[in-house]
Amino acid sequence: MTDIDGETGSARRAQGSRGPSGEGSIRTSVRSIRWTLRSRLAGYPRLYLPVARLRYPDAVIGADTELVIDGFTRSAVTFATIAFQMAQHRPTRVAHTLHAAGHAIAAARRGVPVLVTIRDPDETVLSAAVREPYVTLSQALAAYARFYSRLEPYREQLVIGEFDRVTRDFGSLIREVNERFGTRFDEFEHSKRDVDECYEIIEDRSRRPSWSKALGEFECGIMGIGDYRRIAAEYKSHDTAPRGKVPEHRVQRPSAERNMLKDALRDELNSKRLSRARSNAYRVHEMFVAGRPAREP
Repeated sequence: MTDIDGETGSARRAQGSRGPSGEGSIRTSVRSIRWTLRSRLAGYPRLYLPVARLRYPDAVIGADTELVIDGFTRSAVTFATIAFQMAQHRPTRVAHTLHAAGHAIAAARRGVPVLVTIRDPDETVLSAAVREPYVTLSQALAAYARFYSRLEPYREQLVIGEFDRVTRDFGSLIREVNERFGTRFDEFEHSKRDVDECYEIIEDRSRRPSWSKALGEFECGIMGIGDYRRIAAEYKSHDTAPRGKVPEHRVQRPSAERNMLKDALRDELNSKRLSRARSNAYRVHEMFVAGRPAREP
């Protein structure tokens, strides 16, 4: 079966993970089409944000938003959001993780501070395809280029957080946000203890725990890190059920197993059939990070 982007290899891979044909194949195709339609709609604030607000009311930019943190999927948006909130001495209202260019555009238009994360195109689309097997590599490449192309006219109103800097020196990015927008956010201390805690919260988040409501309020800045730690610890102390292992395709931390899954897709990504889409994604990436040379495909 060929999906709407004309890709076949990833579609077969996705179908294979859900059965050879029939209902599973139809469901995979529907999810694939829906993913692309959503990625297109998400570039336009007036179209997408009212819909997103119905599902994620506290995560969407509003009158009390102090900062927007967003970026294309698998670009360390979750790490940035949690690390930011861990660092703050008071609850700070953050709109985050819609993976919607329109979200950052709305912030830029309103003059709200905004941090946009970005990652190398290859690693981003491979990670996206592993996490969402119904997303083809060609879909992901096209969506990546579309996401950052939509933001290009607003680039000077954004702080850009490249993946390695987010995950290795996030405090300097908060400092850059403060310098750009005149804010006084507390900087994240990139110590082993704090990074380990950040990944532990991310791991809990992937499990959709019984304290998900508190976790969501912490991410949005409705409650601070102290209250969140207390609530999470209380739930964990009364949770007698064994904590299940998060499926490796869903984890949002470094994973050797997920890297193996990504490596299995590299030949397809490097194929001649995807060369134009990859070149376009790298061109957009290079343009967006202000002319820093990107690795050639």
